[in-house]
Amino acid sequence: MDKKDVYIGYVGEKKAYESGVVKYPLSFKIDQIDELKKYQTANGNINIDLVIKKDGGAFMSVFNPRAASGDKYAASRAGNSAAATSEDVPF
Repeated sequence: MDKKDVYIGYVGEKKAYESGVVKYPLSFKIDQIDELKKYQTANGNINIDLVIKKDGGAFMSVFNPRAASGDKYAASRAGNSAAATSEDVPF
């Protein structure tokens, strides 16, 4: 988990349908699945971002929102919970 960015798996070509639905096929090899397990959070989740670039290309990035590099997620959650708490107070 000390790596800055972890890219695992394959994102295929974008497929767009007349209905407006857009999808990207995702695939993992068995050894990649085993590698993903190293990034499991305390709750047993593996967090993956699907990033779509301006040119339409895409890739997946594995992250732990509670890791030191994920402080922006923690700060966001803390701000949201503080705001919710202050709104619950009647005075």
